[in-house]
Amino acid sequence: PLATAVGNCCAHVQWKKAHDNTFELQMREVQGGAAWQTIAASLKNTEARKRNLTSSALYQFRVRPNTTDSSDGNIPFSPPSNQVQALSISPGLARLFPRGGDGAMLLTKNNTAMTSMKLADALAGKVTMLYFSAHWCGPCRQFTPQLANYYNALKKSSNNVEVIFVSLDHDESSFNSYYKSMPWLAVPFDEDDHGNNVREDLQGRFSVNGIPRLVVLNAQGSVVEENAVGKDLNSILIRANSAI
Repeated sequence: PLATAVGNCCAHVQWKKAHDNTFELQMREVQGGAAWQTIAASLKNTEARKRNLTSSALYQFRVRPNTTDSSDGNIPFSPPSNQVQALSISPGLARLFPRGGDGAMLLTKNNTAMTSMKLADALAGKVTMLYFSAHWCGPCRQFTPQLANYYNALKKSSNNVEVIFVSLDHDESSFNSYYKSMPWLAVPFDEDDHGNNVREDLQGRFSVNGIPRLVVLNAQGSVVEENAVGKDLNSILIRANSAI
């Protein structure tokens, strides 16, 4: 199997289908000679996600097909997967959001429809760019396509960078219209379930008094660049990743 760290304290495991059977999936912690444990006894698919992992531990996975054919005997498990260490959102990055990011949601897009995803899953282990912008801002409308092209090209080779749109639009309709042109995540326009206006909180926290503004944070939540607009993003990301 191939194991990949995804989201917050989560691993994605996938394997090739060699039999028309269900599969048993096992996991173990690499350190300390931990025993293999069955985490799914009868999977129909050839991929699975294991959540609630410990970010400081290394894990391996193995799989075998289930069979009722006695002539097959006990089919052995596959060789162990590669070792994988789960990612987690750093306390420093989580503290930038109300209530330490607990339960915070970001907007993403499934094709053209907007959906929500957990902040911790979106930003675990990632360099984060906060993009303060608005549709009414001419320089913003000029810069957004440039940033989108850079982001799309970057995603083809790396998945450890995320951009979050923090809107300064005057109304939700303008926000929705502008966000349609963007390929990244966004802070919801409305207040969250606890009455926090995350957009305004972030604007105040970073003293935003002019846009476009692109604040670059490393995975620990420390500011690497106060405003990357018009600067060499490649060199900025090298600095940001050096702290991971």
